[in-house]
Amino acid sequence: MKKAMQLTYAGDRNMYSGSRVAQAFSATAFSLLVGLSAQPAMAADTPDAQVLKKLEALEKEMDALKAQLRANTTAIANAPQKTGSGPEVSFGGQYRINSYSVDNDVSGEGSQNASRARIRQNVDIKFDEQFKTHLQMELGHTTDNIDTTNNSTRGNNLAVRHAVMDYTTKSGINLQAGIVPLGDYFGDTLFSSDWNYNPVALSAIAPVGVGKLRAFASSLKKKSETNTNTNDLAHYQLDYVLPLAGKNQINLGGSFVRAGDPAAIQRNHSNLGLGGQVEVGRGLMVNAFILASRTDKDLLATGVGNGSGTAVKLELAGGAGPGKFGLLATHASGKSDGTGFLPTQALAKTNGYWGYTGILTIQGPTDTGFDGDSVNISNNGYGLSTVQAKYAFPITQDLSGYVAAGWFGNTKTPTGRSSDVGTDYLLMGNYRFNKFLALDFGAAVAKLKDGVSGYSKGVIGGATFNQGEGVNRNKSALFTRLQAEF
Repeated sequence: MKKAMQLTYAGDRNMYSGSRVAQAFSATAFSLLVGLSAQPAMAADTPDAQVLKKLEALEKEMDALKAQLRANTTAIANAPQKTGSGPEVSFGGQYRINSYSVDNDVSGEGSQNASRARIRQNVDIKFDEQFKTHLQMELGHTTDNIDTTNNSTRGNNLAVRHAVMDYTTKSGINLQAGIVPLGDYFGDTLFSSDWNYNPVALSAIAPVGVGKLRAFASSLKKKSETNTNTNDLAHYQLDYVLPLAGKNQINLGGSFVRAGDPAAIQRNHSNLGLGGQVEVGRGLMVNAFILASRTDKDLLATGVGNGSGTAVKLELAGGAGPGKFGLLATHASGKSDGTGFLPTQALAKTNGYWGYTGILTIQGPTDTGFDGDSVNISNNGYGLSTVQAKYAFPITQDLSGYVAAGWFGNTKTPTGRSSDVGTDYLLMGNYRFNKFLALDFGAAVAKLKDGVSGYSKGVIGGATFNQGEGVNRNKSALFTRLQAEF
């Protein structure tokens, strides 16, 4: 910037000097003209007449020089100025406040009421076309703050959520290393970066044929650097995406996880999957997958066998009237001892945005302090079938609506518990102040049976249930989310 300022100043100085010369020249010429005009008319061939002709020619030359000076001045003003070389820096982020009032229908408990602030601030640096970095700092949900955030009741600090070095080779291979956000290619069913699946990882995405191959190795939890018998959690992944005509594509994926069992001994878990999306005409899109899993028995409840199972999804999405709709059906096999199909995220006690509703599955505005009844696609290995529907529609230029409903059941819970998980209904509105700032508001109601095994229960050592045997609940929530995203 300093060089640019100096060049601009030099250009201004040249303009200034040029204008001083022009002014002096003009004044001299004017004086001569005045003096000559005071003389009597002369013959064309007298010496004085010849001087006058020369003066007129000189005046024309001066006009031409002044026009050239103006052109040069314009060119200098419009010319790109030199600046100091350096990386490009940009700042993105997400600032939000979630507020809610929730009746969990738990005996002896009152309503759950809170407003939570959360901040995510990005710093992205582009050094050149091949290398860049990404940093995301997060202030986790906090409900109060008197002097400094870490002294609030929730005791939250500012933490690093992402820290990525990103390099693309000249042959088109993208390499990422650091604290890397990682998501699956199966609709957030196996693991989701949106749900804080951000391990220390090395990831590579390379063009192979007409598709792309992704491979990563990651560490989600590291208890000891020297002891191999620990509660470490490592995840290795291989995916291939093959684009077809239009928006059609096929994807293959495999996950291999090493996790510590309750005795802190490393055991294995794996997922394999085949998925794809196909345009079927009239703006309709079909999304589908089939997944399989295998889990070492020592990771699960005491005395059970190895876990295994399959999961399938079929979704139809498209336009209807002024809005867009989605119809979703899923099924994951299960067993009464929790040894059915398991997604990778069940071992890490995380979830994903895999459904349409707001309590048994989660949407952005309900992803806050009352998400404990949300389930993964297999209800933690007990199995689960769902049928869900949604419709999003405009109301005015700035206001839109969203409605969703879902049935969750067919779970293989132990004897004495219901095979139903529940029904879930969601109504939301979204008002956009501008392209950065929006207000979400809505209500969610769910009828929860005693077969709910929330995602946060996890499965290592055996999954448990959210409520006692025979206890059913009617949960309701009113909520808002004010969010700026840029």
